[in-house]
Amino acid sequence: MAMRKVLLMVGCVSVAAMVEALPVPLNPLAPAAIASTSSVPVDISAASMEYNKAREVIVASGNVVIRSGGEELRADAVTLDVKTQEAQASGNVVFTKDKNVWRGASLNYNFSTKAWKTGAFDSYIDPFYVQAQSAVITNQAEYVLNRAVITTCTNAAPHQHYTLSCRRVRMAPGDKLTGRGAVVRLGRVPVFYLPWVYRSLSDRAVGFNAEAGYRNRMGAFLLTSTKYWMSPVFRGITQVDYRSKRGPAVGQEVGWLLSRNAGQGKLYGYYLADSGAKEEYDGTDRDSVEEERYRIGFSHQQNLSPRDYFLLDATYLSDEFLLEDFFDSDYRANFQPQNYATLTHRGDDLTLGLSAYKRLNDFYTTVERLPEGFLDVSRMQVGNSPLYYESRNSVSFLNKAFAEEEGEEDYSAGRLDTSHKLYYPTRHFGFLNLIPRAGYRATYYSETVEWSSVTQAVSVVTTNLAPATQTNVTSVARDLGSDVRSLVELGLETSFRAFKVLSNDENMFGSGLRHVVEPYANYTFIPEPNLTPANLYQFDSIDRLGEKNTLRFGVRNRYQTRRDGRVDDIMDLDLFTTYDLEAEDDPITDVGMDAEFKFAKTFQVFMNGRYDTVAGDISAFNSRARLRGERWSATVEHRYRNEESNLLGADLEFAPNKAWKFGVYDRYEFESAQLEEQGVYLTRTLDCLAVRVGGSYLPGYTRDDGTKRDDDYRATLQLWLTAFPNIRVGSAPRD
Repeated sequence: MAMRKVLLMVGCVSVAAMVEALPVPLNPLAPAAIASTSSVPVDISAASMEYNKAREVIVASGNVVIRSGGEELRADAVTLDVKTQEAQASGNVVFTKDKNVWRGASLNYNFSTKAWKTGAFDSYIDPFYVQAQSAVITNQAEYVLNRAVITTCTNAAPHQHYTLSCRRVRMAPGDKLTGRGAVVRLGRVPVFYLPWVYRSLSDRAVGFNAEAGYRNRMGAFLLTSTKYWMSPVFRGITQVDYRSKRGPAVGQEVGWLLSRNAGQGKLYGYYLADSGAKEEYDGTDRDSVEEERYRIGFSHQQNLSPRDYFLLDATYLSDEFLLEDFFDSDYRANFQPQNYATLTHRGDDLTLGLSAYKRLNDFYTTVERLPEGFLDVSRMQVGNSPLYYESRNSVSFLNKAFAEEEGEEDYSAGRLDTSHKLYYPTRHFGFLNLIPRAGYRATYYSETVEWSSVTQAVSVVTTNLAPATQTNVTSVARDLGSDVRSLVELGLETSFRAFKVLSNDENMFGSGLRHVVEPYANYTFIPEPNLTPANLYQFDSIDRLGEKNTLRFGVRNRYQTRRDGRVDDIMDLDLFTTYDLEAEDDPITDVGMDAEFKFAKTFQVFMNGRYDTVAGDISAFNSRARLRGERWSATVEHRYRNEESNLLGADLEFAPNKAWKFGVYDRYEFESAQLEEQGVYLTRTLDCLAVRVGGSYLPGYTRDDGTKRDDDYRATLQLWLTAFPNIRVGSAPRD
């Protein structure tokens, strides 16, 4: 049978199309008789079509296709109301809108109001594959699904890797999803129940994460976390963990996002009954650690206006070893959490605020600021004069609170600090910048001190149990009352820039080559103040200020080329040194460098280091090289701290295809000549799940004090959803 076609236009039916398509008299088909309320044309094609004048419907059958805008409806048979544009489709129904595809046996859909109603069906609603017993779509384009099964797996039911079954689901594509009576299944096994679930479809910030493995200190372990939205404002993360040598643990986080730019925060807690809490680890006595261990935290940041914001962060720990034992990544990033609140206002030329820092964990040494106010004035022009002014000011009530085991006595003082500088920028000979400056800094201290040494004889017991006398020398502070420290500063900055075009031709780095050189120098003179650091309680860098007569100079070299239509640095190398004009023997105190090499998008090198000329040693040097290809990447990193650490790390990843990824990594400490860690991991990516297995070895060694660290073996198995790759709650194999 020949294909027939008809086009419904705004307020009428195309007569020309009806002459060809419909086997009915033409006169009854006057446009006014079948007026449409839709402003979107509806295009219909089918093997057979008939128009019922009395009911004002088109009856189509055989490979029916209806298109309207970005929507397409296919079925064996369709009845279309010309006036309301409501279609009743049956038989192998497929409805497509944007990226969403719906399949079922029957469907009622209104092309004008966008409302629909259906029986059992399966559908793809980005990024989910959905099956439901029935569904309704409201005119707000919101799906209401009954007895729905949702997954991101492409396998046919019931062979999906995971599913989420809900009694009732409301889903607005691109906006949100809410469900009631949700059961999470891995395969066919139920593993988690949520009475109510909410998810924003505008991001991928949900998912389930599981990690299994073995560590010597922890035994076999299973760590799980589920991240979900509870409302458009609140989200949750639930953790359920078990470690065979340490016991069970649970964690819960409730986060909130008031709006994209207004405010966000979280309240979280983690608790475990640690059966191995008192075991000695890494040579550290843990007898004081209780079995009930926990972490409680609260943080919030609030934008009160475009210029005002508030920050708060507080963490309370059961003991000083908790982060090191169970939160490796947090411990490496910040081994001593700070507890603070700050309110800040940023103006065009100034920043002012009020903050407070309070110690909540008495096993840490902390400087408490209760409170501290500050006012900073950015460098700004003084009226129409050639002078520029900047200022730094603070008033603080400070308390140095020592950890209990240190045995030191706390001290406190009030401090008012105000600093003011004037600059006079000038330019000479068309290229040379000269900026003389003058400054004054006054700092009021409510307490000043004079330190003296006290020798005490203490009776001790030796290894053969014989009594002996030991001499201890301690420092004692004598209060000298309040005073004001005055600092006068004079200085001069100078610099100029020159460049030369070396080539305009294509080269291995890009198009053209230019060399830019920027020599600079900064002279600073501060005569000896009336109060030296020895007369002050030490809280921070302000209290360490004193006499200074130095010249810091250097040169910055940049080689530039043009890549992708913009200027890019191939090399940016800054070499500098400091010359102490008061020093008698070694006036050059240090030599430093900061360098970046971007030879290509796939090859980059970063380096920075300092050489202490007085001690004759490199005080610090760090370097990192990254090289990546289409299917592989390699990173080599070296970190050096004089007499502290000399660590070399390497990481290599290889992905022969999208399904597999292989990686190895090593860390070697040259200071102790010890291999710190080496490991390997393998990732298999399925259609909706990714599985990573890995293992690492941390060899034991004997420390300088004779204690030993045992070998530590780690093995891990990790799962996550490929539709939500940014969700990795929990530790990865190398954490």
